[in-house]
Amino acid sequence: MSAITFKSEVRDNAIKIPEQYKGIISSQVVVTIRPTNEEGPIIYPPRNTGPITEANFQAAKIDTRNFVFNRDEANER
Repeated sequence: MSAITFKSEVRDNAIKIPEQYKGIISSQVVVTIRPTNEEGPIIYPPRNTGPITEANFQAAKIDTRNFVFNRDEANER
């Protein structure tokens, strides 16, 4: 089953699944709840690693010692 996204209201601590998805959801699923008024990207932590922490946002390290940059050539593009 591939991921699906839909909007629903929570009533009595239950989320109503739209009719078009009822036939394809037949096993356990992972549910992420997000208020519709919240903006910004959804960030999912890697599976089985626990909650999102500061370690999930470490900068990538790239070795640029042998990189040749020509400003004039870049500006021509």
